Amino acid sequence: MKSQRSQIIMLVGLLVVWAISWRIVRNPSAPPSVIKTTAAKAPVQDNPLKARFHRVRAEMDGLYHYRIKPAPFDPSGNPFRISGAMAITESASPSQPVSQDSSKAQQAQVVQQNIAPEGGELLLKHAIEATRIGGVVTMNDLTQLTVDGQLHKEGDVFTAKVHSRLVLIRIKHLTTTSVTLALDDPDAGTAEMRIRLK
Repeated sequence: MKSQRSQIIMLVGLLVVWAISWRIVRNPSAPPSVIKTTAAKAPVQDNPLKARFHRVRAEMDGLYHYRIKPAPFDPSGNPFRISGAMAITESASPSQPVSQDSSKAQQAQVVQQNIAPEGGELLLKHAIEATRIGGVVTMNDLTQLTVDGQLHKEGDVFTAKVHSRLVLIRIKHLTTTSVTLALDDPDAGTAEMRIRLK
């Protein structure tokens, strides 16, 4: 009984001490002049931080300017672009200045003139060159050929794009060492080609 009474007295004492300390921490009795001097010193301390921030930001902009805001790509200086019109345009008279719009129009006309309607073996050859023919996969006695990342079996038809024209190609015969491809479009003519696979 006495132990419970002493515990209750201790608890009440702790509550009183806690209330007093909370009152002191919540409302510190610092003189107003000290508060004003600390407030005046705070912006002075922020200025070196702001100056350092601006200096670091300027250095980062100098280093990463082209990565953050890259210049637009200029396709006219692309060394990997091969155009049949380039040789013909270069052989034109160099003394005559050509504007950029008119040179693009001339290139488009020359490319359209160079593209004759193809058919037969030539069309099949260009279509095969335009496709990615991969390896052969054999599963459950079924041999399939990888064409442009997709599997095709014997008798399947896939498309290839030649000069903005879709060409239908049929896999006529497929073995693990070779494939025979044929045109499947009656308007394009008839042609077959056998390709050895590695």
